[in-house]
Amino acid sequence: MSLPSRYAPEGLSEEDQLKVITSGEIKPRKPIDYKLRTIDDRVQSALHTHPNTSEDIEMIPIEDGKEVDVISEYIEYLRGNSVYEDKNEMVIEESPEFEIVGGNISFLVLDTNFLISHLNIVDTLKNIASEYGLKLIIPVYVVQELDGLKNSNRLHNNSNGKFTGETVSQLAIWANRWIYQALADSSAVVKGQKLSQRISKDLVKDDAIFDCCLYFKKTYPQSLVILLSNDKNLCAKALSNDVLTVSFRENMSGRLIANTIYEENVERFGKLQTKVEPVAPKIQNHVSSEVVEPSNEWVEKTQQIDELTTFEQVSEKVYNEIQMILLAALDHCMVAEYGDDLDLIRGYDKNSVTTIEDCAELIIRFWMTVFSQYFDATPGNFVPFRETGKGRNSRKTPIHIYQPEDSNELRKFVTFWTTVLTVIYDAVMDSTQQAALKWLIARWNKMADTV
Repeated sequence: MSLPSRYAPEGLSEEDQLKVITSGEIKPRKPIDYKLRTIDDRVQSALHTHPNTSEDIEMIPIEDGKEVDVISEYIEYLRGNSVYEDKNEMVIEESPEFEIVGGNISFLVLDTNFLISHLNIVDTLKNIASEYGLKLIIPVYVVQELDGLKNSNRLHNNSNGKFTGETVSQLAIWANRWIYQALADSSAVVKGQKLSQRISKDLVKDDAIFDCCLYFKKTYPQSLVILLSNDKNLCAKALSNDVLTVSFRENMSGRLIANTIYEENVERFGKLQTKVEPVAPKIQNHVSSEVVEPSNEWVEKTQQIDELTTFEQVSEKVYNEIQMILLAALDHCMVAEYGDDLDLIRGYDKNSVTTIEDCAELIIRFWMTVFSQYFDATPGNFVPFRETGKGRNSRKTPIHIYQPEDSNELRKFVTFWTTVLTVIYDAVMDSTQQAALKWLIARWNKMADTV
């Protein structure tokens, strides 16, 4: 005889049709204690609504203590077993020097776990920062760690037994995008820790983030420095060194945090009058008040072009001379900006920059870090590349990078690169070098007009 089933040959009897075939003890609904599942569900829902390809920044609130602990413990586990290489220091360096602001200023140093868990609160702090005198600091190691979290394939396969890492990886992607957008928008609030803003350059993990706190505490003794972190050990270390901390509390909000910090600042330093004095960019270090004009012999030599008889000769000569001057000028800019830290910067090797195409790529790569400040006041909003889109959707493409093939291209080439060189020389070179460049520009224009 078959089991009772509507699909059995004899079907269900009238008696069986009235029975609950599958029965058992009624279990109460589980409270939402599977925190990993709920975080995963929210992340997947956000990805379904806004696919990752759209580059939207989702700010999923992590408002339950157990959820916060899960993320913090997972990052702490990874931090204890990984040292992330410096693959993203260009994001770190994308902000200008701090403005000198008189008043009740507070520096908020953000830890990775706080950014990932409370990006919505961090965003609120950014938006209300001017009301409360806040500066949000992204430590070097935090950017490195976020980069590692979002890119490491092993996070999806190797678990500490509590979390697969896929969700944390996605949260790290959103946090990384938020940082990039804030820095790309030239925010006066969100600042990346510069390579020079470290007491010890050899520290990693918690020690590197703690070092960032100590640097700002030492450098700005009349300001409050607060660590925003859910890492209990790091917070304990900070508190033992008189660095205040903010960690997750139920019902906390960005405005509540900002107001509490401001009140503590006033309690310690008194109410101070706000005063803004922007720091001038460090781009005039080599300017000399005394102008030494190039020698007459040198000037005469620059204007001698009789030996060039064909267009190919002229084009090649102009291209090579501009390339030589441009290579030296860009290296001068990099040295002026980074100084002793230049050897720590990934993506720049003087010996690998050998062509005008390399120069154009270098300008684009270090645009926000180094070169944009030189071109800010250029008439007509001139920029040394072709740009499409705006903000985070901006795409920069090199132009005029090959040797010109006709006279019209040659004139455009000379006009473009002499404009670039003039802007750079006005910013970082002394008056003697600027005078010499003017004679070289006259030479190149003369050569372009002869063919």
